[in-house]
Amino acid sequence: VAHFGQDETIAGGAAGREMARIGSKRALCVIHEQGNVGLEDRCAGAKKTFGGQLENLFVTGTNMPQVKSAITAKLQADQDIDGVLTLGAPFAATAVDSVKETSSQAKVATFDMNKDLIALLKAGSIQFAVDQQPYLQGYGAVDELWLLKNNGNVIGGGRPVLTGPAIVTKDNAAQIEQFANRGTR
Repeated sequence: VAHFGQDETIAGGAAGREMARIGSKRALCVIHEQGNVGLEDRCAGAKKTFGGQLENLFVTGTNMPQVKSAITAKLQADQDIDGVLTLGAPFAATAVDSVKETSSQAKVATFDMNKDLIALLKAGSIQFAVDQQPYLQGYGAVDELWLLKNNGNVIGGGRPVLTGPAIVTKDNAAQIEQFANRGTR
């Protein structure tokens, strides 16, 4: 009937604009699953709106030590990198560790939320997160089915209903902390 979710290219575009807003000029986009079209769309969307240089870095997302090693090596090899955009909350925490280990000035940002990410946002270790609001995706889809069956309604006229990108920063992280802690954000 309709898609409830986030368009990854649009979300990537929002991330690219945010990367530019925080002052990044040369950044990495860390893809933790090579060949995943959604992840590659996130980076492609970011590249379109960023305005600076955005380079994809492919890592093995199922091997966090390798993820850290790859990010650390790239930051050591190119000290002009001033931004790291990861495509999932666990990878952002690892990128923060790599930035600290290399004494890089790179600012870290990410996609998706979890309760651990809120603390990193509030501390300023992560600049922003693109939240696709998965709870809202599921709720909206179930609500749509109920409305269709009980009243013949089609939310969004059959077009995609976007639940993201919602940008979470240090400024608004505390407002959604309770929801992230219970797993709904």
